[in-house]
Amino acid sequence: VGGGLWRDGTYGPERWGDVLQGQTRLFVGPRFGLGFHRAAGLRGAFLFSVERKGLRDGLALPWPSGQLLDAEAVFDGDTVWLLLAEEIGGRTVHHAVLLRADGAVRASARADAGDGSWLGSLRGKCAVGGALFCATDAGLTRVEHRQGRLEAVREFPDAEPFVDAGCGLLLSREGLTVVGAQDLTVLRMN
Repeated sequence: VGGGLWRDGTYGPERWGDVLQGQTRLFVGPRFGLGFHRAAGLRGAFLFSVERKGLRDGLALPWPSGQLLDAEAVFDGDTVWLLLAEEIGGRTVHHAVLLRADGAVRASARADAGDGSWLGSLRGKCAVGGALFCATDAGLTRVEHRQGRLEAVREFPDAEPFVDAGCGLLLSREGLTVVGAQDLTVLRMN
């Protein structure tokens, strides 16, 4: 509101920091949040704590060079997986950036949209214990940060009847909950 990031405080709304009105996209996790803005060809990103006022501005992200089409973020403890879609040269490319809560980039990856890989879709992701579980048309894929890269480290093809690239994933007490167009399914890993 009015170029500000606000939070409900003890005595009413509290201004958390300044953002570009109408040009800022925000994602909030349990411990911190991530925001980015676009204005006149310039892109910027910032982090903020959910407990303390102020923004950590000027993050050095590996920004896509094309037109930004979509964005998603998945939080896990002190990290966030930022997922971006861009159009470049007539095709859509997806990017994943793993960030720490202090703004340091741990790793990044890219893939063509719809290629069937874990990054072929921006949606259908759930971060758990440092790993990213991704719904694909072939089942689930577990992605981890290894030696500066984001790698698919395990495939779960037995999940294929229950997931596809268009579903959502949520962590619940019972297991990994698959949110489909018409139903919910809980997957438990043994």
